[in-house]
Amino acid sequence: MPSPWDFLSLLGDSRVLLPMAAVLLIVGWRTDTTWYVRWALALSVVGLTVLASKLAFLGWGIGVARLDFTGFSGHAAMSAAVWPMVMYVAVGRSPRWAALLGFALAAAIGYSRIPLNAHSWSEIGAGLALGALGTAWVLGREKKPWRLPAHWVALALLLGGCVPLMLPQLRTHQAVVELAKMLSGAAKEFDRSAIHGKK
Repeated sequence: MPSPWDFLSLLGDSRVLLPMAAVLLIVGWRTDTTWYVRWALALSVVGLTVLASKLAFLGWGIGVARLDFTGFSGHAAMSAAVWPMVMYVAVGRSPRWAALLGFALAAAIGYSRIPLNAHSWSEIGAGLALGALGTAWVLGREKKPWRLPAHWVALALLLGGCVPLMLPQLRTHQAVVELAKMLSGAAKEFDRSAIHGKK
């Protein structure tokens, strides 16, 4: 039976976050505001930064041993870039507080990776900071609160919840591993022991 940590971790899975973000971005495109452009840019920068750090480690063993750092936690980074925005557009009053609630959820998702032995504290902290910076940039440039109709937010949440059920075998991490090996020419990806000088 899955633990509470497994459930929290699932909320930070790209199979949940990306479909949710896609729905809200499409709806945002139909509004008379430009927040969706900044959010799309922030998501792209955050996602590509996470990917680059993972490729650097998996393909070439580039990390920081002193910090036990092998790359940004994708769960933490993308959760901090998506959940605050979902909360923000879902409410009509006190949207800034809703965004803070989203950050709290992202922090809980990031923490769930510790008991699951998926990441170190440095990787989670760096991921949360990266995603939070992206979200802060989007929200910091808004002069007045805005929200989306509740049915669109509900659709985003529903789609995000259904995709993992429809595609249970899809694992983005394995795709990144294969890409790293292809780019570096390595026969096998590096693991955490590489930055600690272990064989």
